[in-house]
Amino acid sequence: MRVFLFGLGVIGISAWHSNTVATPVTPTSDVFVDYGAEVGDHPSSWALARALDARLIVRQRRDGKPIHVQHCRTSKGGCRARIAAMSRQITESSNTHDVDPFLTAAVALRESGLNPLAVSPVGATGVIQLHPRYRGKTVPFVYNERYRGECARQPAACQREILDAGLGLLQWAVRRCGGSVPQGLGWYNSGSCQANQYSRSVLSERRRLLRLTKATDPENKALFLN
Repeated sequence: MRVFLFGLGVIGISAWHSNTVATPVTPTSDVFVDYGAEVGDHPSSWALARALDARLIVRQRRDGKPIHVQHCRTSKGGCRARIAAMSRQITESSNTHDVDPFLTAAVALRESGLNPLAVSPVGATGVIQLHPRYRGKTVPFVYNERYRGECARQPAACQREILDAGLGLLQWAVRRCGGSVPQGLGWYNSGSCQANQYSRSVLSERRRLLRLTKATDPENKALFLN
């Protein structure tokens, strides 16, 4: 199961799903950013950063420069800093828990649009939406409003603790569902071990990220997952 989880992993924490991500445009090759200096010499983080950069573009200006989603633009250092920080956190937490970082990112996009400050109608908070009465009750970012405010404008936004808590729930859900990631997603979404529309949407988002990664790295320098 450990190898399976790394090859096809995912996290899930709440039953609320944000619609804050606009349909992405198809960026031209000259707007892709080289994130090597920001994420360091780690191919998975580098590949994920490029994919997320392209995924969060909502439109392009007449001069071809990209415009990203609003929450990304308002963070300290702008979108590039936030995307780099999120990519590092997602990859590090995913590797720690033997989960595919592209699936972790797919859940984050499905849950919050990768917005660490998103809050659901039931009070779930963070990039993967931890509920304050359940998994999030021991996570400072969720229960401590002052701490959350201090984190808000920082590129990383203190999301590593959110990701780690979420991956713990993932592992439990997948084990409960006999090692099936799609069914584990179904349990997270509906409380039942069965693949559903939520499972399919997350897996579809993962495939989109992989396609964007390949499109942004035509020389195949990045590490691609199947």
